Amino acid sequence: MELIFEKASMMKEAMDLLSVAVNTDESEWRKVLQDLEKMGGDMEEGIALQREILEAAGRIRVTDQMRRYFEWYRKKGQGSPACSLIRTFQAENTDTFRELKEKVLDGLSAFPLDAFPDFSSYDVQDMALPLEGERGSFLSSVKKLDVDEKFKARLIFAFQDPEGSLDELGGLLEQAAGLLEPFRERMEAETVKGEERWKKYFVSHDLDGFLSLIGVSLDSSGCSGIRIRWNVVQGVTLVLQIGDENRSGILNAGMGVLIDEKSLRFLKRGNEREALQLLADPVKLDILLYISQVSHYGRELAERFGLSTATISYHMQDLLNKGLVSVSQQGKRVYYSLDRDRIRQVLEWLQRVLLE
Repeated sequence: MELIFEKASMMKEAMDLLSVAVNTDESEWRKVLQDLEKMGGDMEEGIALQREILEAAGRIRVTDQMRRYFEWYRKKGQGSPACSLIRTFQAENTDTFRELKEKVLDGLSAFPLDAFPDFSSYDVQDMALPLEGERGSFLSSVKKLDVDEKFKARLIFAFQDPEGSLDELGGLLEQAAGLLEPFRERMEAETVKGEERWKKYFVSHDLDGFLSLIGVSLDSSGCSGIRIRWNVVQGVTLVLQIGDENRSGILNAGMGVLIDEKSLRFLKRGNEREALQLLADPVKLDILLYISQVSHYGRELAERFGLSTATISYHMQDLLNKGLVSVSQQGKRVYYSLDRDRIRQVLEWLQRVLLE
């Protein structure tokens, strides 16, 4: 099995630091770190680093300019105008702002605002706008988005004057990168430790074992390996990315440096409660009902519910992360179906909690 590691880029880590400063309740992160400390093990240095980074984020004086770019469109989800502008063109995976700016402007040159891929039904909790599908007016798509008017104005501002927006973002990102610079060697050391832990894990476990560990049901027969992209600022995160366009046979996972087999087993406690919260989402529940009898791929679901494929991918990612759906790949298409065993497990947990 192919195991690929991608280092954490300084621009992405700077974006994450500003997002944490603007949006995150520090007490939530501290609670997770305190829980991890109870496990013991060999993560003391990583936990100490995470705590210091959170303290650095807490010392940032949050300005209106920061909020304009980094405030999340919705409380849950990490989409923001900065993410829409930068991550749409995969420009965050750079170590200097100059590289980031060049990638964004190069990407935008192929998508003028009067012929931009339609994203009017896109769920902006995702961190990047779709660059496929029928083209139309950028402004028309923004006006139809289901977000507060202030975010529509911020998104229009960011894309109508990308050079000016990027110059403002450059100052913010370089400030954040400067705050992270004293931690650089320790950040790199933690990613090396993470690589060693996962290399050791995959000596005795295959991809199916990993998927079972993270609570995801997926037919991995068409997968030849996994690519792990490291997160240091958000060190207690794990996002498995899969979609109809996953044609390389490599699974992509955004992995926090504090995530390993032991911490995953620990953090999975309480997943039943989070799974129930997903079932309370009417869109997700409708999707589960629709795939309960017959499997469907992303584009079919998008057409059935009148949503973009990117929005469907967002919903399916949530359901996958909690193991409520299973996935199989047939040719170039990824089919989703209800994981009946997992649904039964969640409902049995609810029965034990309420009735026993």
